[in-house]
Amino acid sequence: MNINGKTVFIAGATSGLGLGVARHFAEHGANVVLVGRRHHLAEKLADELGDKALGLGADITDPDQVAAAIKATVDRFGTIDININTAGYIDAVPLTQADGTPTDPAKFTRMVATNLVGTFNVMSQAAAVMLTNGPESHDGERGVIINTSSAAAEDGTVGMVGYSATKAALVGMTLPAAREFAGRGIRVNTIIAGGFDTPIFEGFIDDAAIAEQFKHYAGPRRLGMPKEFAAFAAHLVENGYANASTPRLDAGYRIPLTF
Repeated sequence: MNINGKTVFIAGATSGLGLGVARHFAEHGANVVLVGRRHHLAEKLADELGDKALGLGADITDPDQVAAAIKATVDRFGTIDININTAGYIDAVPLTQADGTPTDPAKFTRMVATNLVGTFNVMSQAAAVMLTNGPESHDGERGVIINTSSAAAEDGTVGMVGYSATKAALVGMTLPAAREFAGRGIRVNTIIAGGFDTPIFEGFIDDAAIAEQFKHYAGPRRLGMPKEFAAFAAHLVENGYANASTPRLDAGYRIPLTF
């Protein structure tokens, strides 16, 4: 699918990977919809990207708010061709605390709601719009969905029970979602991201601990940049043969037993 002239709905677009995606796709001629909890920030960033961008406030855990954002997108641009989901939340969620007592499930519940249920809400409603699109090529393509998982889905470490579970679930959704749309023109892929230079780690791991992780990278031994993630997402959109895939984008990083 050619990005130019298409409409991309980005959940989690007000910072980090999502903002990188918004900037990259806007530069390549797409109509860009930035969706985030912070409505005013979404609007401000959209204004910076120009008249082909729209900033919307929505909590993706609320299906009614997602529906309102989807409707606003269709009202403005006519349809949705691409959905990229980068919204996520990380926190330490072990099964038991240091004193051996059970962990309060509140953090786990919040993580499931945001990382998993929220992504499902957006995928479901965006796909419903895509199915109304006319096929754009001899392959019958109508839309592309890309989700964002984490290296923790495959090699999560101590304290990552909650985060790893939600990110592994996104990987698990990929093939059945792609199969659901087999013959109906929607491709579904999930990027398993390694360490990227985004605000998600603030308050979870400090800079020194992040730098210590670089010895576990095959190379380059640095954090990835949002523009690198965005370029990879763009490739998955443009390469019509990429479907039901869960590629890692991580510089060969493997999370060790402990941070």
